[in-house]
Amino acid sequence: MNIIEKEADTFFRFELYNGVDSLSGIKSIITSKLYDFNCDRDKLDFLRIIYEKTIEAKKKHPQNCTCSFDKSRNTGLFAIEQEIDSINSYYTYIAKSEDSFTIIQESKLRTMLNEMAENLKKLGCGQEIIFDEIDELKSHFNLGKHNWFQLVKGKLFDIGLAYGVEKLILEGMYTDLAKEVENVIPTFLN
Repeated sequence: MNIIEKEADTFFRFELYNGVDSLSGIKSIITSKLYDFNCDRDKLDFLRIIYEKTIEAKKKHPQNCTCSFDKSRNTGLFAIEQEIDSINSYYTYIAKSEDSFTIIQESKLRTMLNEMAENLKKLGCGQEIIFDEIDELKSHFNLGKHNWFQLVKGKLFDIGLAYGVEKLILEGMYTDLAKEVENVIPTFLN
């Protein structure tokens, strides 16, 4: 169990629903606890854990019970969801450094994506949406190598299904991109 998990467990068991069932009270307790974490990723992990623990507790509580347990847990779930939405509105995932693209890799990949779009035009696959899909890939390098290549796979697969571009062409495109980046296994649809 890591620090975030331990903190979430202790917070859930002893603080979150300890005599408080109003929205403002629960929200205040959650907000105060989130000040303990500097990183938004840690805050989101913490919130996810207490959300899951609340769902689990609701499932274990008798459904025909007339106490205020379900009401306070529903209010808690609402408050947790609001905090998650608030953080997600400005939070941008940044890949760990070993998974991050270098500037040179990004530049090469941008050039290759441009060349691929030109090649697709030459092959008669001139739908604007295909070019928009390929162009959109250029704005997601912050996902890191692994996640970016998963996104590429998905987009190429969708292009193949929606526009009838042959799998061999798309697989070649993917492999060419993967060759430019170390630590990426160049497999397409395995």
